[in-house]
Amino acid sequence: MKSILKINRCLISVSDKTNIIKFAETISKNKIEIVSTGNTYRVLYKNGIKATKVEKISGFPEVLEGRVKTLHPKIFGGILADPLRPNHKRDMINHNLKKFDLVVVNLYPFEAITSQTSDLKKCIENIDVGGPSMIRAAAKNYSSTAIIVDIQDYNEVLEEIINLKGISLDLRKKLAGKAFARTMKYDAKITGWMNENLIQNKNNDLLIYGEKINNLRYGENPHQKSTLYSTNNNRKLFYEQLNGKELSYNNLNDLKLGLKLSSEFSEPACVIIKHAIPSSVAISNDIYSAWNKAFNADSLSAFGGVVVLNKLIDEKLANKLNKIFLEVIVAPSFTAKALTIFSKKPNLRIIKIKNIKKLINSFKKDVLLFSDILLSQDVDNAKTEERKLKTVTKKKPTRKEIEDLIFAYKVVKYVRSNAIVIAKNKTTLGIGSGNTSRVDSVQFAIFKAKRAIKGNKNGLKGSVLASDAFFPFSDSIKLAGKAKVSAIIQPGGSISDTKVIEDTNKEKISMVFSERRCFSH
Repeated sequence: MKSILKINRCLISVSDKTNIIKFAETISKNKIEIVSTGNTYRVLYKNGIKATKVEKISGFPEVLEGRVKTLHPKIFGGILADPLRPNHKRDMINHNLKKFDLVVVNLYPFEAITSQTSDLKKCIENIDVGGPSMIRAAAKNYSSTAIIVDIQDYNEVLEEIINLKGISLDLRKKLAGKAFARTMKYDAKITGWMNENLIQNKNNDLLIYGEKINNLRYGENPHQKSTLYSTNNNRKLFYEQLNGKELSYNNLNDLKLGLKLSSEFSEPACVIIKHAIPSSVAISNDIYSAWNKAFNADSLSAFGGVVVLNKLIDEKLANKLNKIFLEVIVAPSFTAKALTIFSKKPNLRIIKIKNIKKLINSFKKDVLLFSDILLSQDVDNAKTEERKLKTVTKKKPTRKEIEDLIFAYKVVKYVRSNAIVIAKNKTTLGIGSGNTSRVDSVQFAIFKAKRAIKGNKNGLKGSVLASDAFFPFSDSIKLAGKAKVSAIIQPGGSISDTKVIEDTNKEKISMVFSERRCFSH
């Protein structure tokens, strides 16, 4: 195996022709023969670069509307041949196989086409066959063939050809690894598309591939490493950062929860997240009022939080937000004056996400990684609807209470179990999360709610309480009654439901069953 592979002959067949002229000109000046296919040849010829058509090598024309161009022994023999192996050398002589030392291929844009159209014929025609075959052949034979599948590698390869008079073994290994990763990702996209559009059947396999974007400063803690990966072909992020330091691991983790919760509402909504837990949530007639309601509900926890707003942020709201320390502010749009105000805080991260609901609707699976297994479940996209609620107590909730119950149940869905939310006027007053007993979460939610109402003895009168799972005992109901909670929403389903309903009637509280649990762990 040669440490430095001298390049005498190169096969170029590229769909994306970005920078190919400069690349081809440079290797041509270094006395490297170029063989190319169809459109690639025409582009090279038009720009005065000498190349040989692949048909001249194979002795066979391009047929079937371009489906067959390179699938020929004269081409693949030249890619797969290893001249250092005696049997290969004999076959090369006997069958007049001329070696390709370098292969440059990028594939038909299947990923881009399928994201733009549902035209079956067009999608099928953009499934590359010859390209992946050449890539795999060259990568397998990295000992005597170099393969380029990424435009970003052109310059590194050219530098070695100029400075080393060939391509090093280390670079060939690196390029071969990238090549197999590319065909793996390409085939995974095709498999997913076919399962969805042709077979219309769930695939038994879960295929996840991430392309590294960059390292983050650290993970949850400074001693943990963290990396950001892209799962799309163009490596574009789902957000646009307009100000501040780069997002951290914890910022992104909070952001995911905040976006999912925000997507529950079409009304102007403010969601404040702290340590992957909603600290307060509010909806209102306008986004400025929504922020005020959410902030006043738990101003202590808002410090250093991640704020997600689902409407435009203007100068008035920006001035309000800038008065406290926040880690991240997210919105679909910002006025120019608002951005100028935020720019006074160079560390404040300002994130623009045009369509939060569309983004969240693209979430299909939740995945957990274990040592040897992946655990997957469908995303909980069930909606809370009034027509599905079942009143189980003598007292029925009022119209206002029903609206607050639905609001609270939308929020409790994203609170870590055991989860309790106390709300009033479509604003959370107290959130109890992550306790190992439900009654503890109720007690904590009441404690926070009392802090929110700032000593107003009747502040909780008319409030509602939401629970993410059933009440196994009546202790939580009695605490809610003592705190003057007026209505409760819970899934029901406990063997103690009858007793719990009886005690709820005694407390003169209305209760509705959603008949759907919404655990979050």
